[in-house]
Amino acid sequence: MRYWSDGNGRTAGVLGLGRSGRAAARLLQGRGFSVIGMDSDPSCGGCEYCRKVMVGRRQEEALGELDGLVLSPGVDPSSEIPSAADDRGIPVVGEIELAGQFATAPVLAVTGSNGKTTTVEWLGFTLSRAGYEACVTGNMGYPFSQAVLERPDSDFFVVEVSSYQLQTIESFRARTAAILNVTPDHLTRHGSMEGYIRAKSRIFMNQRPEDSLVLNADDPVSVNFMGLTEGLELHFSLRREVRTGACVEDDSIVMAWNGSRERLMGTEKVALPGRHNLANALAVVCMARTVGLDSSRMLPGLRDFGGVPHRLEEVRNLDGVLYVNDSKSTNIDSLRVALEAQSRPVILIAGGRAKQGDYSQLAQLVGDRVKVAVLIGEGAQTLKRAWNDVTEARTIERLDGAVRVAREAAETGDVVLLSPGCASFDQYRDFEERGEHFKALVEDLR
Repeated sequence: MRYWSDGNGRTAGVLGLGRSGRAAARLLQGRGFSVIGMDSDPSCGGCEYCRKVMVGRRQEEALGELDGLVLSPGVDPSSEIPSAADDRGIPVVGEIELAGQFATAPVLAVTGSNGKTTTVEWLGFTLSRAGYEACVTGNMGYPFSQAVLERPDSDFFVVEVSSYQLQTIESFRARTAAILNVTPDHLTRHGSMEGYIRAKSRIFMNQRPEDSLVLNADDPVSVNFMGLTEGLELHFSLRREVRTGACVEDDSIVMAWNGSRERLMGTEKVALPGRHNLANALAVVCMARTVGLDSSRMLPGLRDFGGVPHRLEEVRNLDGVLYVNDSKSTNIDSLRVALEAQSRPVILIAGGRAKQGDYSQLAQLVGDRVKVAVLIGEGAQTLKRAWNDVTEARTIERLDGAVRVAREAAETGDVVLLSPGCASFDQYRDFEERGEHFKALVEDLR
């Protein structure tokens, strides 16, 4: 993989010119490569780090010039252009693999179907409060290639890694890796649940005996990874005692390490509410301990973290109704978590591009918690069929109309919850754009 260290005038292609692709182009240009940008969307615009940009049908023309090809996370490595490059013997890697070549600080990597962004931001905050320079990067919106250029002197790179990114790693190594949970998601890309699980497991494939793997002992898929790493293994659990790692006992977080057990804090003092966030906090404890933080240096971060946008983010309280933005909810399990976290009656706004899976598995929870479901986008009818027998379900094409309907349906003491349970790509560029639109609509309510 040192092939990518220095360009020496060679030509590299970057396929997919979103944030990660442009960051990869910038990194390659800085290492002496001549860069050709490639994108299926003719309206993608230029790239200041590329010698030229080939779009649409012209992408394949660029292959004859390439000495290597870097894929953005959204590009399926089995799709036409990467497959054609591979057939020609052109080295193909992902953006996160490229960036990993230039990371001079230890990488602390987190993957999982849900909770990744909150956990990396929380870990970065905890390390920073303990006096370290922690750079939070990766799938959360700040590309790893950009981080290694702009923050080379960091003490740690705390990297959120998606299953898409893990598909295209070869030598990427995490000093500490965590798998938070694995529930059905992205099955169209991975072909099956088995393919998705294989992708997630790649996060620890290059670990050495001095490295660490953190696993969720409550997650039925993650327990199958136990015993597979060469390094130290830590577990976290809300339900049971663990030998090494972190768990909850008598409403307290307990850290188990080197044969001893230490009470860190009462669960009521954890910064973010909800059992899902308590699980995220346990993962943070495990990862922080592997890099040397003792309990006294963890506590400020665990206690004071303010959360991240689009994850059960309280937007506004209007006339006794709380409006909550959970746009990051893009699958069935994340919607489940959001509903379970609510103690008020819910006016739910859900929908978008539905994922593979059975939304009727949430029917009992929806029936118990949701007064009215306002369903939007391509998946509206799918969700209505799943929940029509358990709650009032109304279909509205777009989010602006859904917010108006929710406002009319809500009464004092209710919560209007945007938790789509679906991808955003039918109407939005990404979940951030969807969440920002929701917040703007809510702020405009009178």
